[in-house]
Amino acid sequence: MDMHAENCVRLTDAARLALDNLLGAQPRPELRVFLSFLHTSGPRLDIAPDAASAEDAVFDLGGWRLVISALLLSQAAPITVDCGPDGFVIHSSLDFSEAGGNCGGACNGHH
Repeated sequence: MDMHAENCVRLTDAARLALDNLLGAQPRPELRVFLSFLHTSGPRLDIAPDAASAEDAVFDLGGWRLVISALLLSQAAPITVDCGPDGFVIHSSLDFSEAGGNCGGACNGHH
């Protein structure tokens, strides 16, 4: 896949520093950006260690390798991985404002 990392995926200095502090001198795993539906506030992009597959785009960013499904990348780019007071936050062109939350059916106040 012919993509320029600076145009598609960005890792902020804050995210890079947080990752460096989190793992210290341990070997650096590949980190996957993926669509997660496990949050009560609704779907969002998330990040976790995972090896690249043949269908992924791989980006080398400041000593870290980020992998993302080529299909998701085509829909979400540009993607910025950042870190704030509440942890990692991934910004993209995807709009989740209409998606709603995930309460697993337990949000109903009727018994």
